[in-house]
Amino acid sequence: MSPLRILLLAATAAALTVPTVTAASAGSAPRPIATLKGSISPSRNLTPGTPLDFTLDTRFTSVPPHADLVLQRLMYLFPHGTVVNGRLFPACAAATLRRARGRLRACPPGSKIGAGTAGGTAVALGVSSRARVTLFNGPGGRSITMNVHVTTPALIDATFSAPFVSLHGRYANKLTVTLPPELKTILDGDIVTSYIHVTTGATRLVHGVRRGYVEALRCPRSGRAHIHGDFTFEGGATASADTTIPC
Repeated sequence: MSPLRILLLAATAAALTVPTVTAASAGSAPRPIATLKGSISPSRNLTPGTPLDFTLDTRFTSVPPHADLVLQRLMYLFPHGTVVNGRLFPACAAATLRRARGRLRACPPGSKIGAGTAGGTAVALGVSSRARVTLFNGPGGRSITMNVHVTTPALIDATFSAPFVSLHGRYANKLTVTLPPELKTILDGDIVTSYIHVTTGATRLVHGVRRGYVEALRCPRSGRAHIHGDFTFEGGATASADTTIPC
């Protein structure tokens, strides 16, 4: 056998023994994807002080699909252009609802500021279900008291507080929602959240004037109000999303 042929065979054998790194193996960790959609009503011809219904829809998927990603924290940044009047509304503390074992009537009349639904899957059981979400004004208007009630595949009633703070700069307010353990695991298995859809729109009479929990203030010059969300999952995975609301 010629020396050239021997060298070619040796090179071929060496190439076959070198491990190959593919895109799939290099990026095999599941990656969460979040999307946001917001709306206000009314949405046109707004004047300062107009009470608003504000709806926020957050959706979660993953790459690869149906990955076991457990939501841990949600952080929303809200734009200038609206004002939140928590100080004008009665308050209900999370401890009040926990003592009442989730009996919503334990909160003072007028303290409820919104409601919605959330969806998730109990991974170990392979069961998807929908939760009822109820929002109350927190003490001093500086937080939102959240109650999440699930009946399938097991009864879960979780009440917790989400701080709501004012900011300076591009955004006006920040809401931070940290999910309690009972909304992350069930029967020793993970809960994967697929969506959260809530609307706030409470009003009340204050000195004879109808005031809203959320009121119009001014629309940005661009004609669109920008909302940003950052989401953290168990294990350190993160996702971000943005949306704009015409006004």
